[in-house]
Amino acid sequence: MADENPKVITMEEQPSIEDIPQIEKTEEEEELTGAKKIEQQLSDSFQAVSKKLKETVNIDLFLPDIYDWIFSKLKQGPTLVIGEKIGKFAERMAENGIKVTARESSVSYVSPKTEVKDKKILEKLEMKPFFLEKISDITDTFLNVIIIFALKRLSREDQEKLLSRCKRILAKDGQMIVVGEYYPKSPFLMPISLTKEVFKTIKSKVFRKNIARPLTHMEKIADKLELKFFDVKEDAGGRIRTYVFTKRWGALIT
Repeated sequence: MADENPKVITMEEQPSIEDIPQIEKTEEEEELTGAKKIEQQLSDSFQAVSKKLKETVNIDLFLPDIYDWIFSKLKQGPTLVIGEKIGKFAERMAENGIKVTARESSVSYVSPKTEVKDKKILEKLEMKPFFLEKISDITDTFLNVIIIFALKRLSREDQEKLLSRCKRILAKDGQMIVVGEYYPKSPFLMPISLTKEVFKTIKSKVFRKNIARPLTHMEKIADKLELKFFDVKEDAGGRIRTYVFTKRWGALIT
């Protein structure tokens, strides 16, 4: 017969369970863990270096961020944009209600229709190929003059001509935004850029073509033309710089 009064076990009387002892790592396991950490660190360092190398070679990686930065500074008004592969950029401005005059400097440029697919937007902007001597034919006044990698194939004399002509058609309270490629400020990236320039020089000698070179005298040219420095954005270790100039001090202060 079952016990009608079973014994109740109190907390004090419950059997205790001993802690499970921690297994100490052997020296070999510790060495393996350390080796994995070193391997991970080397992998991270390699990826960081690879990213830097990739950025040094491909400046297009930075263009979306640069375009967004420019858009954050745009004045709502007539805009002249000169540069390489600017179709989508010009289209985006036109979609935002900005009157755009575009001059495409890319050697691959064929016609506006190849650059801008939206016919309705195409009607709202004027796009033609870039010719330095024809910039003087533009007589409108612009609140924004944007130059994107259009200086790198020009001689210093022609760079001054273009910037001088753009200054002439820039509104009193307007801004000139110049995106250019420069030698990087990082000592790590400098040898890579110099090596690229050597290959470019050899290529130009063989094919007798005008090649794009990093800019070196932007500040001096701006001083000579009496452009007022307002702001600068640096990307890729200073290899890409986006300058904002005005015709007079305080033009962009609201």
